Amino acid sequence: MTARFRFWLWLIRLIGVIVPQRLRADWRQEWEAELNHRELLLAEWDRLDTRHKFNLLWRSTSAFWDALWMQTYRWEDAMIQDLRFGARMLLRHKGFTAVAILSLALGIGANTAIFSLIDAVLLKTLPVEQPEQLYLINNVGPRRQYGGAPPYPCFEQFRERTQSFTGLAAFITRSPKLRIDGQLEGVSGQIVSGNYFSLLGVRAALGRTLNPADDALPGRGGPDGLVAVISNNYWTRRFGRDPAVVGKVVHLGKEPVTIIGVTPPEFYGLFPGAEINITLPMMAAGADLLSQKSGWWFQAVGRLKPDVPIGQARSELDNIFHEYMDLNGLNNEENREFFARIELASASRGLETLRRQFSQPLQALMAIVALVLLIACANVANLLLARAAARRKEFAVRLALGASRFRLVRQLLTESLLLVALGGLLGLLFARWGSDFLASFFATGRERLFVNLPLDYRVLLFTAGAALLTGLIFGLAPALQATRLDPNPSLKDSASTSTRARSRFGKSLVAAQVALSLLLLVAAGLFLRTLHNLKNVDAGFQRGSVLTTRVQPVGADRGAQLANLWKDVTARVERLPGVRSVSLSSLSPLDGMNRSILVEVSGFTPHTGQDKEIRMNQVSLGYFQTFGIALTQGRGFTEADSGTAPRVALLNEVAARFYFGDRSPLGAHVKSGNHPPGEPPPSYEIVGVVKDVRAQNLREPDTRMLYLPLAQASDRLYDLTLAVRTEGGLSELTRAVSGELRAVRPEVLLTNVATLSEQVDQSLLQERLVATLSLFFGLLALLLACIGLYGVMAYDVARRTHEIGIRMALGASSQRVLRLVLRQSLLWVALGVVIGLGAALATTRWVESLLFGLKPNDPLTIALAALALFAVAVVAGYLPARRAARVDPLVALRHE
Repeated sequence: MTARFRFWLWLIRLIGVIVPQRLRADWRQEWEAELNHRELLLAEWDRLDTRHKFNLLWRSTSAFWDALWMQTYRWEDAMIQDLRFGARMLLRHKGFTAVAILSLALGIGANTAIFSLIDAVLLKTLPVEQPEQLYLINNVGPRRQYGGAPPYPCFEQFRERTQSFTGLAAFITRSPKLRIDGQLEGVSGQIVSGNYFSLLGVRAALGRTLNPADDALPGRGGPDGLVAVISNNYWTRRFGRDPAVVGKVVHLGKEPVTIIGVTPPEFYGLFPGAEINITLPMMAAGADLLSQKSGWWFQAVGRLKPDVPIGQARSELDNIFHEYMDLNGLNNEENREFFARIELASASRGLETLRRQFSQPLQALMAIVALVLLIACANVANLLLARAAARRKEFAVRLALGASRFRLVRQLLTESLLLVALGGLLGLLFARWGSDFLASFFATGRERLFVNLPLDYRVLLFTAGAALLTGLIFGLAPALQATRLDPNPSLKDSASTSTRARSRFGKSLVAAQVALSLLLLVAAGLFLRTLHNLKNVDAGFQRGSVLTTRVQPVGADRGAQLANLWKDVTARVERLPGVRSVSLSSLSPLDGMNRSILVEVSGFTPHTGQDKEIRMNQVSLGYFQTFGIALTQGRGFTEADSGTAPRVALLNEVAARFYFGDRSPLGAHVKSGNHPPGEPPPSYEIVGVVKDVRAQNLREPDTRMLYLPLAQASDRLYDLTLAVRTEGGLSELTRAVSGELRAVRPEVLLTNVATLSEQVDQSLLQERLVATLSLFFGLLALLLACIGLYGVMAYDVARRTHEIGIRMALGASSQRVLRLVLRQSLLWVALGVVIGLGAALATTRWVESLLFGLKPNDPLTIALAALALFAVAVVAGYLPARRAARVDPLVALRHE
């Protein structure tokens, strides 16, 4: 034979080697028979022409391909048989099937729900064209790590001079007060550059989006006036998806605004967590704000050219920025603390605010639900082991009849995948409920977050992958364990085949379940105690029976007329039944707002610009009484502190200690840097000191605070927070307050209506989310572990029934048998607890930043979690032990 023919034979043999043995045997038999018919032709190979040689090789390999084709049908037929047999087995054991599917559904559903939240908050990119090319332009400094864009005149220079970007757009959230069909409404929205939508590549679902012509005239928008684009959600909720909304005219103050389009349903802007319902052109901000040379108030995004390095683009913008700062005399030491340079951050997923807040908590929750899924897998694996032990004679018969071990493993894996498929489908239902709960959890409170959690293809792919991995994890090991048997002793009628190794494997799974459950219980305990510590921290104010709302008298005149309006509001609300005190203020505790100014304090020498900075709150007379803030030195504000009286101020304790140390601050003066240019700074005499208040959140220490009387306010106060302390019900009070305010002025807008307790809960959103979910998953893990322990011990008791009967026939008491079985179960629980304690001590330090008021290895929390686990495990082990103690020796001696 020639070398070419030998090569073809070698290739065909190689193909035969890599195919399954059974197929290879069938093919070899047919192929060798075909070759025998062609022996003469092979002997005359060198004298054959090319066409006959090719036909010979083709016909010689045709048997292989026919066998391969037939084997495909054999595999399909075998697979259908496995599925049908597996379905019959699951239907025959309905209790086992229900418990297994429910366990898997809970584990898979929990993972899917948390993944959908992680995907929406941390992973998903914006539904825009080529989001990887988008970059946020941040003006940062040593004291401003996460900044927005530089002043608008500088931004305009960026747009005119940059060569690295195809375009730049400005945007900022605003909540305009619109009159729609004669009704005044506050609508969450944003104002953006005219090229905002075209830069992002977002097209309207109805009508059109903004264009540069709509954003050309300050205060007017475009030549035809102000126009707006609304979101798909707002179109659905407010206008019932009426197509006639395009062209509808609403009013912003006295200015008409024409709705020109509706955004696509999947687009929610660049502010994750914020529901943007209406978008207006940037020119709606007004000429005064847009022309401010030292105003940092908006965000900017740019689309980088494909071939431009990000470092080059940043350097280009940084040079323009420094030229602008030098030209306008803004490059002083104080500004350099906040506005030192330009940085570019990826905008492919929008602003980072929500991700920075929830990144670590969500990662912790994902780890928790992954452990829950592992516990569910161990639970189902134990159930499969117990059921496989009951089927050992079936497996022995099939092995004796010639079935391979691979064939049995394949059958068991098919049953496992059927279980996980059904569990995955039910898990999707649980995930839908869980996603709705998570979305509603975020959407509560006055500063609610909007999180869209659809079960899209990404979530479905995750669920499918998790289900497949789960099926392999809990199905493969029991299948291999169950088919490792000798058919001969298993087929004997009186055989009591040893299943000690199988029992040890099941108990090892129980120990692993206990260890993981203890880890989750410790985590849940730490998060619950953190939430408890924060709720009980001394925040400096009294939380109960206080209603707060932001009052905005639309169209009210300025000056004395506005001051009289506020006095009338206070007087009317004070007369309501059950009202103990009323106050007006520019800020309130935990409202999420901030107002800082620079001051000069007599007798104090600042070392840095930060030493001059202090938060300012402008309050009415009843503010401290309403919020329960105690006066520690001097006096509070009185009626005598009017607009024409000498200016007075109060400090909190932190500010008094910082500026005066052990000296009394009473009588000292504070000069405010908040004054019109060309006028001397106003000076305030310090007349008292009040208790510290947690203003921003309950975790951060108290900051320096300056209180000014409302009558001597340094700001023009167009809207204030009204707070009412009452002795009655808050729901009735809300309606009464609303009626009194509208009696003062019909056009008054009330927003952010909430009790002070609700504000506290809203500030603890992250902690409540983690504590609630970790507690639920911890209890679920505990339940699954106890079910697993009960199942293993029940199987162990059933396996040892004959042994127990012998013990009792020889004189062992029921109590001794009870202690024997219970001791064995608790030994495995104790092993799991020891492993879980080691895991808890090693891993809980990763969540230290999420805790408050306790250490990650808090001994009390760990001890309580271990005791709770032991208590439940005792119950789970006691039930099989009690059943063993009640065995009738005569019946047990006949048991096989």
